[in-house]
Amino acid sequence: MTSIALANEMGGGWGHLLTLRTIAEAFLQRKCRITLLCREAEKARCAFSGMDVAVEQSPAWPPRFTGFSLNFAQSLWRNGYRDDEAFDAHFAWWSGRFRALKPAFVLTDFAPTALLCALALGLARGAVGTGFTLPPPTTPTPFLHPWLEVSDEALQQADDRVLCAIRRRVPALRSVAGIFDGAARFLCVFPEMDHFEIRSSERYLGPVFGPNFRHEPPRQDGAGPRVFVYLSAANRCLSDILGYLKTLGFPAIGHIRDLPECQRKAFESPTLRLSGPLMNLDRAAAECDIAVTQGGLHTTARMLLAGARLLICPEQLEQTLLAYRLNQRGLCEFVSCFSEPKTVEQRFDLAASSKRLGKNAGAFAAKHAGYHSADTVREIVDTCLRAV
Repeated sequence: MTSIALANEMGGGWGHLLTLRTIAEAFLQRKCRITLLCREAEKARCAFSGMDVAVEQSPAWPPRFTGFSLNFAQSLWRNGYRDDEAFDAHFAWWSGRFRALKPAFVLTDFAPTALLCALALGLARGAVGTGFTLPPPTTPTPFLHPWLEVSDEALQQADDRVLCAIRRRVPALRSVAGIFDGAARFLCVFPEMDHFEIRSSERYLGPVFGPNFRHEPPRQDGAGPRVFVYLSAANRCLSDILGYLKTLGFPAIGHIRDLPECQRKAFESPTLRLSGPLMNLDRAAAECDIAVTQGGLHTTARMLLAGARLLICPEQLEQTLLAYRLNQRGLCEFVSCFSEPKTVEQRFDLAASSKRLGKNAGAFAAKHAGYHSADTVREIVDTCLRAV
């Protein structure tokens, strides 16, 4: 039986785990033995419930520095590579587990230390990811804030600092981008959803969707464009956008993650209904004209595939960069982290009225009509097993 190690080391939310879950299902159908090593083992056991997958807790990195990362290299530094003692412990742990498990292939999703250890041990390896977690393989690694200016020297300094830390364990590594050298790269986004400039030299496979939720969207009442809202309770635009939708009286439904029941009821109106459990996103996408989200990649992809107009209210850098690129490409309106929360009302009006946005969303849906995530998963699994 072929042994496959799946790894997730950094990042939060459910996106990484649900992507790996979908890929794990395909490996299991090929009679492979699967071990998942990840930073959020309890959440993973929930996501992989009922599957024949061994889940192991990987060590946690120290708390992150405040401030923002200039590039992928500095993101690694802030996530923990700055701490030599912790880095040594993590490198030893991943190396020890791979020696014990003897996987035929190591497939990672935002797990750079796992990739480095697999490289050092000579294991076949690959990385699935978005544009953000699989940046273009350039030196220095590219800037994460295209709305600002930065010198190449500052980016190179960020790379050099991380590379110095890595070379203590993998002396032969020549660049931070070299973390991915020799690894199969699975860029699981549409080209229009790349966080960087569209890459002519790399193949876009399309997103890997996790299992859809069975809960059906509530009924929409009211006149006007149908609106779907998917934000977290911590989103700074939440109160303003829900209040504005109540004032407009548009038929609106949504799910607010981590919102207490009492607050959910207080936000509702005859035309605005909020679901407690997360609803079927494909159905919600098909039935809405405008989607207000925080810029999760898979939710965004589902909405664009349905031709919905997008208003993105990002909460962190990865979402902000995606929103910025989509806005550049005429596929969304967004409220930047530098804008006042009240700006969301103006941006919503633009999303609702822009002929250009509607046309581009329709063109995106037509271009990618017939896309099947299962085809992407099959290609990933076939590539990994051919390498074995």
